[in-house]
Amino acid sequence: MGDQGNADVIKQCREALCIVTYNSAETDAHKVKSLLQEVVQQVKDLGGSPARMLFTLNRIDVFRADKNWPETENRFVEKARRDIKNELTEQLQEYTEDIEKLQVVKLSTWPALLALQIQNNDDIYSAEACKKADNNFNGLIDENILEVLPRNVQKWSRHDRNRVAEALWKKSYAEEFQQNLREHITQHFPQLVIPQIIERFNRAAGNAVTEWATQTTTAILNSSEALYQQECKKISDIRSSLKQFLETSDANLKQPFEKLDTKVKQVLGKQSEDDVVKYIRTIISELQQVEPYDELREKLFPLYSWENEFQKGINQVLEAVAKSLETGRVDLDSPNLKRANVLNVNLLARNLNRLVGLGYKASVAKEGKTMEARTEAEKNKLKQLNEELNELAIHLNIVIQDVLKQISTQESNRIHEAVSELFRCHLSYFENEANDIAPNIAIKFPESELIKVETDFTFNFRFKAGFPITKGNWEEAVQVPRQKRTWYTLWIGKKTIYETEYRTRSSDNADLPSVDNLLEGWVMQAKGEDSERVNQVASWFLEQIDCLKKNVDKVQSDILDRYQERLDKAHQEITLDYEKQRNVWQPMQQKAQNLAEEFSSLEQVWKVK
Repeated sequence: MGDQGNADVIKQCREALCIVTYNSAETDAHKVKSLLQEVVQQVKDLGGSPARMLFTLNRIDVFRADKNWPETENRFVEKARRDIKNELTEQLQEYTEDIEKLQVVKLSTWPALLALQIQNNDDIYSAEACKKADNNFNGLIDENILEVLPRNVQKWSRHDRNRVAEALWKKSYAEEFQQNLREHITQHFPQLVIPQIIERFNRAAGNAVTEWATQTTTAILNSSEALYQQECKKISDIRSSLKQFLETSDANLKQPFEKLDTKVKQVLGKQSEDDVVKYIRTIISELQQVEPYDELREKLFPLYSWENEFQKGINQVLEAVAKSLETGRVDLDSPNLKRANVLNVNLLARNLNRLVGLGYKASVAKEGKTMEARTEAEKNKLKQLNEELNELAIHLNIVIQDVLKQISTQESNRIHEAVSELFRCHLSYFENEANDIAPNIAIKFPESELIKVETDFTFNFRFKAGFPITKGNWEEAVQVPRQKRTWYTLWIGKKTIYETEYRTRSSDNADLPSVDNLLEGWVMQAKGEDSERVNQVASWFLEQIDCLKKNVDKVQSDILDRYQERLDKAHQEITLDYEKQRNVWQPMQQKAQNLAEEFSSLEQVWKVK
């Protein structure tokens, strides 16, 4: 985490196959839940569909120690598969269909590695691997093999070593893993790579070839004087029709986001009290009812789920803080906190330890406490508590900013993918309609050039803490010495006596907030800024749509301009043997149209698979 080089590599891995490993040896329920969340975080970091990820239950040999290990192992595998799918589906609904099909396979990496090392031709290297296998994985070696093995691994023959290696390879599920990996590559690699190759080919050459062939043949066939004038008018009509259709389709796409923008501004202007976060889901649901966007279904989920992810990340950090203070034992081991800068997390931990040391724990942390500091020591302690709670807000700000930066990167990537899917759908629909309007001009919209979605999201959160310290008075009972004459000395002698007087003293008074109240206040502070974040996203949506419209308009205008130029050139070069030329070029036009259909269908077939 925090390694920019690693982050740069990940960005280039969207077309790669991935292996995601899960530690099967973990038994603590809390850590198992944490592991599942880390798996989800890894999937989000890697980006792309979970379909390209092979999930591996590593260290599965841990169940061999159980008497009824096949049953316990099978139960674990089924539960792990179910839990992984449920966790992924809950947080990555846009990939629901892919998640249902994902593979979860078993593997014991270390004994599988030793099986390979034992078969090495270097005897010293092989013997070292044999020693590790004998010390750590006897349970994976059949008894009939163990009974005849010399206790000194140096005396194992090559035959002995091969038998041990074969047993380890089999019992570690290495063969099954390799078979699953081969099938995974066979099934998914072509789908991941070929569409991108085809799209790059069409962008670099295919579209240009299609356009040249189709437009050149059409231009020549319409180059006679009579047909030329008709075709020029037709081009003018096509421009008008395409412009109108572009305006209409663009308006349909923008409408829900304009409604969102208006609603957010009403909320920010105190003209409405609607929940803008819920409103995003409403307007996206409305969009999904409209053709052609009704085909997208869960793929638009990231467009309205991002705010929940921010809140979930904040809550996870705050819950770890609350639990640490309530139990008096600082424990910041949670998936999101692992993603923050370790130095910042350590400073937060020290701050929590100081609060615990000042007594802000257990019942005080759970219920709060009213304090009246009378002595200087008590006043200093109260002041320290106040300062440490303010320090807590400062450290929380820093740590949560780290966490939110990671979440922001993940969510902006998911939003980028969702918007890209939306724009692909929009472009495909517009391209089909455009070619119906202008069938012999070969209008193509290269996705990679037009779908250039910016992903610059920066969300800020600021927290306040501490508590007011007020001045108060209290009455202190003071014993004051007095000299008094006594009767038994005939009022001549005096005796010292003490009388109680009440003197007004100043105190520092404060109500220590409970952890629940403290953290609830921070959650409310975070939610208080959600309208600003939605406003930022709504404006961003509209900017991207405007950018897409501008790019589409330019592409189609350029295509029509090129056709007009080809038509003009063909008309200028017209000869007296037009009818003869027409007979030559008509079959070529049909071949050009067939070529365009083949290029287009090839791309569509791989998109559908």
